Amino acid sequence: MKLFPDVETRKRFMKTALPVIFGIAWTPILWMLVLSTVGPALFSVTGSWPVTHGAVIIMVLLVTSLFIKLFMRIGRKFHNEGH
Repeated sequence: MKLFPDVETRKRFMKTALPVIFGIAWTPILWMLVLSTVGPALFSVTGSWPVTHGAVIIMVLLVTSLFIKLFMRIGRKFHNEGH
């Protein structure tokens, strides 16, 4: 059974949904990376892990949104080359 009935449906999915899925998939990796690099410094400044995690959440959301934009730009370039 095919997942997409035609080529245009597949292209629309690749341009819109797939970059968001990639961005969400990268979120835990970014979380661990940011928390391990910036977390100890933030904790020494704030003295509170909940505040540190709040700041890390904001950073991770910003980087994730940048990744989604990057993936969308790459997807547009990739799918426009064939035309």
